Amino acid sequence: MNDHETMTVEVETTNETRHLVEYATPDLRRTLEALPSGTTIPVTLSRAGARSNVWRVDALHNDPAIRTANPVAPTPN
Repeated sequence: MNDHETMTVEVETTNETRHLVEYATPDLRRTLEALPSGTTIPVTLSRAGARSNVWRVDALHNDPAIRTANPVAPTPN
């Protein structure tokens, strides 16, 4: 996570790059910030902008059985 609380991640299934700029809760943001680079975790995302590749993290799914969300991994710095 950078100084502007933005993360660049890769969608595991499609290799798309997405920019996470909003978080449903401060706890959710702190949890993502604490993850080591290269971590893969399923999340639920929604668009944060109409024209840009910016996304809001709505939820984390810590249960490994949940794989239908958008699994993302932070890209290397």
